[in-house]
Amino acid sequence: MNIFIIKCLRFGLLQLKILIFNSPQILVIKIINHDLVLDGIDKQILDHLVENARKPILEIARNIGASGASVHQRVRKMEEVGIISGSYIKINQEKLGYTTQDFVGIFLDKATHHTDAVAMLEEIPEVTSCYYTTGDWSLLIKLNCKGNNHLSSLLSGKIQNITGVLRTETYI
Repeated sequence: MNIFIIKCLRFGLLQLKILIFNSPQILVIKIINHDLVLDGIDKQILDHLVENARKPILEIARNIGASGASVHQRVRKMEEVGIISGSYIKINQEKLGYTTQDFVGIFLDKATHHTDAVAMLEEIPEVTSCYYTTGDWSLLIKLNCKGNNHLSSLLSGKIQNITGVLRTETYI
C-alpha cells in the first residue's frame, strides 16, 4: 500500500492534510485533523457528482446501493471540509453557434496598461478567459467565436483598439 500526501488545506485555524492510501482493492482518502475518512462509497458518490453535479441524491443512492440519508450526510460532510464546493453547468458553445475556440497573445506597450486592458477585455462577451503571463505576451486570452470572420472582426474592431495593445498573436 502506497501513502501519498496530496494536499494541505487551511480552514481558519484548522490545517488539514489529505492522504491517499492506494492499493489495488480500494482508494481511501483520509483527512488528518478531522474526523472524515473518504472510502469507496464516497468515491462512488464523487464519481456520480463529477458525471452530473445535478444528479439527485436519491438516484445516486439507488445506483450505489445506499440510503438517501447516508448519501446526503456524506455529501454534506465533503462540503463542510471543502472536498466539494459548488456545482457547475457546462454550456455547449457549438450549439449556440460558436464554432471555434481561439487563443490570443496580447502584447502591451507598458505594464501599467494591464488593469485597463483587462477591464476592457471583460466587456467583450466572446472573451472567456484572461491570464497574465510572463515572456513574450503580457496577456493570454481565450475566445469563443462564430468563425474566422467573427474572430477577425473582434481582433480588428475591439481587441486591437484597446489602449495599450501593441499587437496580438492568434492561435486557432
